[in-house]
Amino acid sequence: MSSDGWSAVLPAPTGAGENAAVAALVAFSQRGESATSADVDHVMRSLAAHDGWWVPVAYARQAWGQSEFEQTFPFPDRGPQTTLNVFTDPEAVARGEAAASGDYGGPVPGVTLLQYLDPSLSSLFVNPGSPREHQWYIEAGGFEIAAAWATAIAVERALASWGNGPVPVADLLAHRYHLLIDRDTMAPARVFLPEIEGTVAVCFTATDRTAEFVASLPPDARPLAEVAPVDGPGLFDLVGAMGAAGVIINAGSVDQAALTQADVAEILKARSRA
Repeated sequence: MSSDGWSAVLPAPTGAGENAAVAALVAFSQRGESATSADVDHVMRSLAAHDGWWVPVAYARQAWGQSEFEQTFPFPDRGPQTTLNVFTDPEAVARGEAAASGDYGGPVPGVTLLQYLDPSLSSLFVNPGSPREHQWYIEAGGFEIAAAWATAIAVERALASWGNGPVPVADLLAHRYHLLIDRDTMAPARVFLPEIEGTVAVCFTATDRTAEFVASLPPDARPLAEVAPVDGPGLFDLVGAMGAAGVIINAGSVDQAALTQADVAEILKARSRA
């Protein structure tokens, strides 16, 4: 299957994987040719949320400045590589010895790995040497989409752990959202919620969260739901300009979060100081 620059090797299915990322890959392989874009979304979310990646030490040093790791595995230096070979766990590292070049270190969060994919690479290959149902392949054309999954996870985690502290401004501004818009005016939709005085804007971190929301609507309302991409700075500028009472992120999902008008003002103030 190939979509938006990524593809997966579709194998004969085997047993469950060692972790959630591998389990998602196995589940995808079991779907075979019936796999849908929602299945791709599930895999990409799982890969971005996986915190146990093993990557070339030299690449990590160059891409995001990390040189210290909990554990490293030494391999011969096979020279420059156009494909970035990465592994989901130490067992996969051992199976992929023939594809590994130079020392490998880990564990590395998927949020970091997928945000720092070098566009000069030809591709990212997950678990070379492992059973085919444990593998995934992303071409360079899909790196931007992979990075968007990483920043989506970063936003969701930041909001989940937010508590009573400062608004997680950096994470919120770094992401590109799916904004619910009015189909007739193409302006941000103004949504009324019973527990909030005034209207709010609604946006989503990723395509799967948008799909969940649309599926929750009455069938005759689903075709009317429209979203538009907007980067973090643009989102909060729009929300501030429309005088909304706030913004709901991932409406209807388990990780739904609300930012009040005061929170949006804090974000805009922090951005103006940057």
